[in-house]
Amino acid sequence: MKKILCAGLAAIAGMAFSVGFPSHSEAQGKKVSVQFAWVVGGLHAGFFVAKEKGFYASKGLDVTFTRGFGSGDTAKIVAAGTVQFGEVNLPTAIISNGKGAPLTILGVIIGKAPESILSFAEKNIRKPKDVEGKSFAEAQGAAVMATWPAFAKLAGIDINKVPYIPIEAAAKPAAFFGGQVDWVAGFRPGFDEPVILRARKEGKKLVFLPWENYGWKVYGNGIVTHRDVLKKDPKMVGDFFGATMEGYAYAVEHLEEALNITLKDNPELDRETSRLSLLFALDALLTKGAKEHGLGYMEPDRMAFQVKLMSDLLKFAPPKEVYTNRFVQKKPLKITPSLEADLANLP
Repeated sequence: MKKILCAGLAAIAGMAFSVGFPSHSEAQGKKVSVQFAWVVGGLHAGFFVAKEKGFYASKGLDVTFTRGFGSGDTAKIVAAGTVQFGEVNLPTAIISNGKGAPLTILGVIIGKAPESILSFAEKNIRKPKDVEGKSFAEAQGAAVMATWPAFAKLAGIDINKVPYIPIEAAAKPAAFFGGQVDWVAGFRPGFDEPVILRARKEGKKLVFLPWENYGWKVYGNGIVTHRDVLKKDPKMVGDFFGATMEGYAYAVEHLEEALNITLKDNPELDRETSRLSLLFALDALLTKGAKEHGLGYMEPDRMAFQVKLMSDLLKFAPPKEVYTNRFVQKKPLKITPSLEADLANLP
């Protein structure tokens, strides 16, 4: 397991960083680039809505998006000054920061832990400790493998009693549905959507045990920038973040329109999968803190938990400059009855 842990940590950390940014006058030209953590999906609707509805343009911003190749890569790209903003898994951003990347987290989109223990009902896994004696499969380099030992300890699982089967990431769904393993690590938005839709078609009942429910107070993806970008042009940073959150607020009030905008800009996406992805994102976005303080708000206690967790795992001094809530704005937010019903019925 020590070898697995090291492989997982290596996948999201251990990077060298160099910086090269445009001058302040060039930054004021308002050309803004954003790299996502992975491929585009329904969870990114807020960005596309902000562009389509003119929220960025109203701030004088010309924003372009590119897909990512993992949060670790996006963190590296932002730290190198290639793009001004990145959508990055927050634990990855914290680890990158601890390894020397001068990143600042501006706000969280996925405000719940994205991981879960995912099984079929017949496997009788009803609480975390039930996975003892039950096999699971995951790619050795997957980010979840870095944090699985820490979660197991928190949830009272004897990790030595859980048979682990290394597998290629692309083969994970087939192994799960084919009965080669008893459970897998769920992840939303991302892995869960196609699994849920396939299970519905095949008449199989899924059981999710969200890590969130067992003390795992870790955020999912959020928005990061380089400290020099923040220092040189805080107005641009605030305008970009504010417009993006306005895009997500619009998606909260106009779900189907937001989905249509995203699909128009990304016609390769499947509508059903993208809608579920967007619902997962909005469910995680609308935290108690977000409702009280504004979309994107990061709870200090929760951030402290994550910083300590990651610094303990990788044995680095906890970084002091990790995040800021200075650009979070509390604005009226209307959650429609139809959205409330959709969120209440999420698996």
